[in-house]
Amino acid sequence: MKTFGSARMKKILSLISLALLAAVLNGCMASSSSPVGVNCDFSKEKPISEMPVDCQGR
Repeated sequence: MKTFGSARMKKILSLISLALLAAVLNGCMASSSSPVGVNCDFSKEKPISEMPVDCQGR
């Protein structure tokens, strides 16, 4: 027989999981975006994959 405590714990666990997922996804988005004023200097002959995302045309 389930008690009210286990239902409450499931809600708390799901909220914590959702917050953790949001934080991880936010970190992924932040690491893939480039700051304003990115210098796309193609004369350095870097491979496209090593250039900032804004320079890659994705």
